[in-house]
Amino acid sequence: MLAACGGGGSGGSPVVATTPPAIPPPLEGNIVTSVPTPTYAAGSGNLSIFNAINALRGKIGSGLLAQSLLLDKSAGAHWSYINQNGVSELHGETAGKPGYTGVRASDRIAAAGYTASVSGEAIYSTVGTDKYMTCVAEWANSVYHAALLFASTIDIGIAANNFNPAEGASTLCVVDVATSTSQTAQLPGAGSIRAYPYANQVDVPFVFFNRTETPTPVPDLVEAGTPVTVSFETRGMAVTVPIAISQFSLTPAGGTAVDARILVNKGGQLGPVISTNGPALTDDGNMQGFTATLVPVQRLKPSTAYSVALIAMVDGKAVNKSWTFTTAAQ
Repeated sequence: MLAACGGGGSGGSPVVATTPPAIPPPLEGNIVTSVPTPTYAAGSGNLSIFNAINALRGKIGSGLLAQSLLLDKSAGAHWSYINQNGVSELHGETAGKPGYTGVRASDRIAAAGYTASVSGEAIYSTVGTDKYMTCVAEWANSVYHAALLFASTIDIGIAANNFNPAEGASTLCVVDVATSTSQTAQLPGAGSIRAYPYANQVDVPFVFFNRTETPTPVPDLVEAGTPVTVSFETRGMAVTVPIAISQFSLTPAGGTAVDARILVNKGGQLGPVISTNGPALTDDGNMQGFTATLVPVQRLKPSTAYSVALIAMVDGKAVNKSWTFTTAAQ
């Protein structure tokens, strides 16, 4: 089970530009390329999750996260709360219940002694034991939790272990990420476009059980295809000039573009940051800013190469990006 803030969607077919322009070169960023060796026990779920998240972040160009003992403490406290009170409160806590340390993730992180300028949380609970890699795979193969791969945060804390709720033996993974008030956020080069699934990735899941993400991003669908997320790095961009998407499509080898919903956060406090020059965009206030996610309305084909095409205007500059990934076998 995934839990996050979320919303619904509707969409349409993309429009293909006639003469795709070249992508501008990104300016230098400050992403973290090495972190201290974590102290998690060898063979532990915590170490498996730490390595898997950083491997994915490295692949897409987001930079690595460093272990924080204080975030380990906040994640561990919330893991204990869920273990004692059940999975009905994945992200929240109720004062007075056993193990209570704070209503919101930010409260629990502060209670652990970490002074954050920005923070977030990801949780996954699944039936079966020792399914730590499943936690990371499900966060990546989602709409809202995929933000874990793109976040500009510096530190991470992890609590992952088996537990035994009324529903049966399960694996519960809690991850807290944050940047402290004394740290600078890590960002890729200005003009960069990061994506997941990343270029040439293989064994990508071909189905997204979207109703396991709470709230459900596309509530009218029982299941969907693997979400494709792109994140625009726009430092120095005049936010009054929105990113204008002309094409965002997903096409199987030898086939035609799949029917999909494109979810974006069109505005919020930043103004009209994403607009369209063709494809229908669903405004979803729970999406991260400067991010677009394509959600196929049907599961993808297994063992199939898919091509992603993205054409947009970003800060007055033409962008043309394409890449491929291959889905896993049945």
